[in-house]
Amino acid sequence: MQAYTSQFENPIVQSTRDKEPSHFIFEIESFSSLQKSIATTGTDRIESSEFSAGGQRWALVIYPNGNKKQEVSNGCISLYLKMLDKPIGGQSVYTSFKFFIFDKIRETYTIIQDVRERKFDAGHLEWGVVQALSIADFNDRNKGWLVNDSCTFGAEVYVIGGTAATSRLSLTTTRSSYPFRWQVHDFSSRTTDVDSSTFDIEGQPWKLHLHIGIDDKAGEVRSPSLYLCLDNGTNLIGGRKVLVHCEIVIKDELFGNKDTKSVVYWFDSDNNCYNIGNILEDGTLENQPQHEGQTQTQTQDRTVTFEATIKKVFSCSDIFED
Repeated sequence: MQAYTSQFENPIVQSTRDKEPSHFIFEIESFSSLQKSIATTGTDRIESSEFSAGGQRWALVIYPNGNKKQEVSNGCISLYLKMLDKPIGGQSVYTSFKFFIFDKIRETYTIIQDVRERKFDAGHLEWGVVQALSIADFNDRNKGWLVNDSCTFGAEVYVIGGTAATSRLSLTTTRSSYPFRWQVHDFSSRTTDVDSSTFDIEGQPWKLHLHIGIDDKAGEVRSPSLYLCLDNGTNLIGGRKVLVHCEIVIKDELFGNKDTKSVVYWFDSDNNCYNIGNILEDGTLENQPQHEGQTQTQTQDRTVTFEATIKKVFSCSDIFED
């Protein structure tokens, strides 16, 4: 991609691509004959047939010998976009547009674009690039733009308008009033997954889920994992999300060991559960030696307590303008 600044205009960006223009293609045969006719008759421009883009009608205007009204156009082809429907009542149409010239040798399109958006209104129906392309370069067959006295131009026009969809990310809560407390009994001997009851934060139901990883052959707990889940993820429709910062304390009531896990995660309708991880990895809930007076049954039937405290919730909400 190449950027340059003309003597008269804002910076112009020149690049190439393989894909043809989306909105308009203008093929011209016998270009040199047309160019000479224009020079002798005083008609200095070629205006294409109309095309539609962005709900408006347009035409591509080519000055093969340059726009003589602009002195700086000498030696350059000028390209313009003309709006055919004159806005009324002070209305304006803002656009971003690109001009295209087809390279027949390399089969690519050269793109010429003014970096600024342009405002079309009743007093200004044409905008363009005065120094779009050197006439000498255009006539150079090795460039591929003019081959067998024929050439192809094009245009893409993007109307900037309508009402943008707006979403706001805001801090909706700074801390839950109390931690949610959940006890899982018979932890060491449990072989099935279990869910906590739900707890409400900012109108959303949450729960903890304990997944029991079982070795099929040994039948022993291998990797129990704890999840924080949005109980009804379908509440977050239309791409809405919530960012949750939660701390979960895991306590072994039998041995008194405890650990704190921190969660920061984006929840939405497709990602409504977060895996906090294997709760055995840090050794907090590993089987401990029996204390004096404890039976094997007591060790197996120990209780584990989970306390979840929501520290912060950031919520994305849509904003509708009246």
